[in-house]
Amino acid sequence: MSTLLTVKNLSKHYSLSGGWFGPERRLDALTDINLSVEAGETLAIVGESGCGKTTLGRCIIQAQPVSEGTVTYHPKSGGEVELTSLNKRQIKPWRQDIRMIFQDPMSSLNPNMRVFDIVAEPLRIHKICKGKALEERVISTLEKVGIPAEAVGRYPHAFSGGQRQRIGIARALVLDPKLVIADEAVSALDVSIQAQVLNLLEDLKAEFGLTYIFISHDLGVVNYIAARVVVMYLGHVVENAPTEMLFERPRHPYTELLLEALPIADPLRRKGRKTEVRGEIPYLGNRPVGCPFHTRCKYAEDRCRTDRPELRPINGTAQQAACHFAEKLDLKGAYEDAPAKEFA
Repeated sequence: MSTLLTVKNLSKHYSLSGGWFGPERRLDALTDINLSVEAGETLAIVGESGCGKTTLGRCIIQAQPVSEGTVTYHPKSGGEVELTSLNKRQIKPWRQDIRMIFQDPMSSLNPNMRVFDIVAEPLRIHKICKGKALEERVISTLEKVGIPAEAVGRYPHAFSGGQRQRIGIARALVLDPKLVIADEAVSALDVSIQAQVLNLLEDLKAEFGLTYIFISHDLGVVNYIAARVVVMYLGHVVENAPTEMLFERPRHPYTELLLEALPIADPLRRKGRKTEVRGEIPYLGNRPVGCPFHTRCKYAEDRCRTDRPELRPINGTAQQAACHFAEKLDLKGAYEDAPAKEFA
């Protein structure tokens, strides 16, 4: 596979007012993010709320400007495009190739627009087609995601949550993108509907040759859909590994903590599992020195409190972790055996 997108040394800072007399403060939402996305793969970005995964997705599509670093797109036509160096006019054509599916299908759809106009809007903005050609393309795209042609005149409130998410998917796909960023695309849906939408995403990927960045807090969903997983904590990437490798043998204590939180159907196995969590998630504006996870880590030593570990390959494998003791720690995986690729 060829590389489709590269994120290098990306950081995002926000300035916070100190009030009338206090100094201005800086909030570090993302710090020194490095990752690549291969054409045709599904890369998952996981972590607790507030870890920076949605901010990273928005920085990739340049919905928010980055403070430092670069996002480089490698189109199939050849060459490379540094998205972070483009202004609004210059980046507009490339937004046809990189699209986003938003988390809440109700709030992300304009309640005053018909479904037809919601899906047609990107085509009109980019002046792709009009008239009969536009109508045919919109209806065809909606039908591919399971919305019948006779429903295009309705408004979003007339649809179920799963159907609204399908409309959001159609809006992202109507421009024939190469990379789709799905931000918590199924988290607001019932489990049965989640399975339908995940299967739809897989079918569309196979049909159109799509590449996904799948942002989620649910490792059960990630295990089903992703080939590779990036784990984030407090704006840092702490682990990056192929999915099965990460589930079998995590190399960062935070990943172990996330895996321990997965539900277990077997009561005997569940009884023997204990999740030990120390403290609360630190405030982003007052991030700990050293390893960002050391305040909650049961394995932390003095070095962790002073030196921030770099993300590095572990034992020459495809697994990377930002932990001083990644090679030495015997961390628990999600299952006794290799995880089955099925959605429960």
